[in-house]
Amino acid sequence: MSNTALLAEYRVYLLGSDRRDGTIALRLREIEKLAITHDLRTVTEDDLIAILAQRRHQAPETRKSMRASWRVFFEWAHRKGHRADDPTIGIRPIRIPARVPRIADDAAILAALGTENPHYRAMILLGRGGWLRLSEIASLHTSSRTGRMLTIRGKGGKERSVSINDEVAAALDVLEPLQGPGYYFPGSRGRAYFHPISVNKIITRLTGYNPHALRHAGATAAWRKTRDLRTIQDMLGHASIRTTQIYVHTDDEQRRAVADASLLR
Repeated sequence: MSNTALLAEYRVYLLGSDRRDGTIALRLREIEKLAITHDLRTVTEDDLIAILAQRRHQAPETRKSMRASWRVFFEWAHRKGHRADDPTIGIRPIRIPARVPRIADDAAILAALGTENPHYRAMILLGRGGWLRLSEIASLHTSSRTGRMLTIRGKGGKERSVSINDEVAAALDVLEPLQGPGYYFPGSRGRAYFHPISVNKIITRLTGYNPHALRHAGATAAWRKTRDLRTIQDMLGHASIRTTQIYVHTDDEQRRAVADASLLR
């Protein structure tokens, strides 16, 4: 079976799964790139390790995603009898070093909200006030909203309820009469909605921060006012409270208060 036929069968397998469209596109893209230079039926573990070695300069997140895409494909190919083995079994996981994530500055966000484009304002507020992920902003549909509540289907197809504040609600109220029922950010050239990459570019250009930094800023602001980590975890859609703890940033005043709490006198 040729690479082309193998990829066509694999595409059908992915489309029949419960993966999100963005995940399917990512998994396919990595295997299509590999198929340009290697026969997918005979590529070896050493071949894959050589590719990772050549791309050592790339971000760990990029190489981790690449390895994950390979593993999904080769597990499937081995299970279906297209390969005698799975060449990813011996490849060690790519570790991502712990970093202090960026948090968007509220002054920059407020300045960006001065844009006259109501769609751009809504994108920014959904990141900062709704704490939505990039893909969740891009694909938000009017049917997901009931008053001040959004029903969001996030990572792994998990559904969660997100309560939105007055600022986010007002931004969506402006969009709904403009376009009627449908996606809040309708796409062009055959796309149902804005490509997430386009949304990322818009938010980053206007605020100086990517949508993830806006999400961190919103969660941190809520933590400082409420200290309700469990509800913040639920709103962010995190499976683990440890992940949520990364999102809530401390400031110098909090650090001083903790330090002063250890005074002997």
